[in-house]
Amino acid sequence: MKPAKRVRTQQEQAGINPAARIEMKIDQILATEEELIPSSGFLAGVMERVQEEAAAPPPIPFPWAWVLSGILLTAAIFGWGAIELIRLGLPALSSLTLPSPHLSPAVAGSVESAGWVALALGASLVSWLLSRRLAGRGGLL
Repeated sequence: MKPAKRVRTQQEQAGINPAARIEMKIDQILATEEELIPSSGFLAGVMERVQEEAAAPPPIPFPWAWVLSGILLTAAIFGWGAIELIRLGLPALSSLTLPSPHLSPAVAGSVESAGWVALALGASLVSWLLSRRLAGRGGLL
């Protein structure tokens, strides 16, 4: 089978690159456009805004030191509380003997799945209520 011959356009035969031809057309269009001149009050308005911004006081810096110390203090309190809960709860759990229910594997699997679904729904509800509280009242609940 013979390879297909490529038909060359007149521009290609003359040695003009298609990209150069497009640039020439763009240059022609831009040369015919009239020059844009801003309105009479535009420059004065812009300079007035620039001077207002330059005269404005600097923004108040965010108190990162206070925030980080608060986060560290909160993490330390929760960590200490978790350690104390485990320390005090382990002896009580060892002496406590509760009868465990005997469930078939099929029922145990469905109960476990229901527990995960309930946990996901609870987490969704809590996050929705928190976002409503942060954003403001919506009138739904």
